[in-house]
Amino acid sequence: MKKAVIDAGIHSEERPVQAGPAAGENGPKPRAGLLSNMSGRARMNLMASLVMILLFTGFCVTSYFMPENANAWPTKYASCSGSGCHVLADPNATIATALNGAAGTSVTVAPGGTFEIDWKVNNVTNAAAGQVGVGLEIDLPTGWTLAKGTANSPAITGWNSVWDAADGVPAGWATASSYSTASEFPSSPVGYTINFNGTAWDTGTRNAAYDNASAGDLDGIADNMGTDAQVTVPAGATPGTYTVVVLGVGHDSAKSHVKQALTVTVSGGGDTTKPVVSAGFAATTPSLSWTIPVSGFAATDNTGVTGFMITTSSTAPLSTDAGWLGTAPTSYVVAADGSYTLYPWAKDAAGNVSLVYGAPVAVVVDTVRPTVSSTVPVNGATGTTLNGTVTLNFSESVNCATVTTGTVTISPAVTWNQTSCSGSQAVFTPAGQANSTAYTVTVGTGVADSAGNTMAASYPFSYTTAAPAPNNAPGAPASLTQYKSDGTTVLTKGVYTNQTTLVFKGTVTDPDSDTVQLDIELADVGGAFTGTPTCSSTLVTSGSTAATTCSGITNGRFKWQARATDSKSANGSWTQY
Repeated sequence: MKKAVIDAGIHSEERPVQAGPAAGENGPKPRAGLLSNMSGRARMNLMASLVMILLFTGFCVTSYFMPENANAWPTKYASCSGSGCHVLADPNATIATALNGAAGTSVTVAPGGTFEIDWKVNNVTNAAAGQVGVGLEIDLPTGWTLAKGTANSPAITGWNSVWDAADGVPAGWATASSYSTASEFPSSPVGYTINFNGTAWDTGTRNAAYDNASAGDLDGIADNMGTDAQVTVPAGATPGTYTVVVLGVGHDSAKSHVKQALTVTVSGGGDTTKPVVSAGFAATTPSLSWTIPVSGFAATDNTGVTGFMITTSSTAPLSTDAGWLGTAPTSYVVAADGSYTLYPWAKDAAGNVSLVYGAPVAVVVDTVRPTVSSTVPVNGATGTTLNGTVTLNFSESVNCATVTTGTVTISPAVTWNQTSCSGSQAVFTPAGQANSTAYTVTVGTGVADSAGNTMAASYPFSYTTAAPAPNNAPGAPASLTQYKSDGTTVLTKGVYTNQTTLVFKGTVTDPDSDTVQLDIELADVGGAFTGTPTCSSTLVTSGSTAATTCSGITNGRFKWQARATDSKSANGSWTQY
């Protein structure tokens, strides 16, 4: 029974002392080795010590290789640089700041005013020291408020627009759970951490800013982290100098940080009265230049206006924005043609900016001069219709009051009229042109578009009228008849008459459908015809009957012949009656 207890591991002090066995005895043999020489309690103490060593070693290894849950995580809401936490200042880290977009560490703001801070930290993620991430913190004076920043472009080298992602995250700065930094920063005792509560910033379950070039790192680059915030000074803040502190807090075994103190000067007097832009602000429209003339820009203020600005946005500029002028501008410069709405603003020494102007000015900027894009006839055309219309097509709508016979001329001179003008097209009609003649039309620099831009240079073009068509002679007159002077009583051929005035009729035709006249020549029966008409009718339509009266016929016997002559003086052959 005793042997069974010993084999089960009872401590050595409970084991009975035995003498060595006599020669030849078969008693139990003593055990060999270190443990066999130790008492049972000593062995138990040794095993417990080994277990503690293993647990401690595992904890140290885990602490080295896993990111620390540093105080920058929003779930802690505690100071990141307080005693016993991240008190060590990282000697290798740097921090860059911008205020209202301009690089610097100081800003002046009026009571109740708001300014924006952007900051970026570098070299806080030191892999050699076991550093794996960086959190961001800001500390403010009591009563000052914090809001998410805007998507701006601060003058910080290496700024990445992805850091503006916090602007769209509902959580943003942990303003609901601010913490005290009174021991480290007495002038800025209220601290905040950024809570990037989204998967793009999440490296696990700790929704926080994190920087290690992993998939959970928003910019994917180790050793970079930036953010922004808007700070509002209480309306009743006492004028003077205040301090705001921004930090980058490293997540390593040393728990280091880098910080930058910012000086905020709250302007004096407590003036919160905004300047008022006076009525009468105006601008030239349309403007033929990118420099738009402006007039009537004035403003009033209870303490005096210190700055003037014109923008194309109805959102009021900050008093610290670039572009403020000490005197009211007389022009505003744009970068391209187009339609703009101009808003005038004024500010005072306290940083108060006027409300949006009630009657902003709409301006059209047009610097493009019109040109002639095409013509009918085209330049160099030949065989054009005599007295045909001339059409001008412009590159844009023109002011038809400037498209006249004075600004658009034709040479050689003929009758010349503008018959229509609308939009980008004008039509002119000539009269009295000659065949086979070159005419030059010149569109002058007096032609202007609807904005008032005139043509940069005159535009001449030429065309030649068609040659005259061949004129065929009329046919021989038909149905020739002689009448007494009444024109109705026929005189039979070979009869005698005592009348000295006779009427002759015949049907006349022309192959070109020209109008035609009837020519009659009288001669003595014994004499010869000379080919010179004795009398002629008026011009009649081809194919109709023409009548002519011959007077002063002398006594005797006579004969006569007839021919047709067209309006273009082409003569047909004589036909004897």
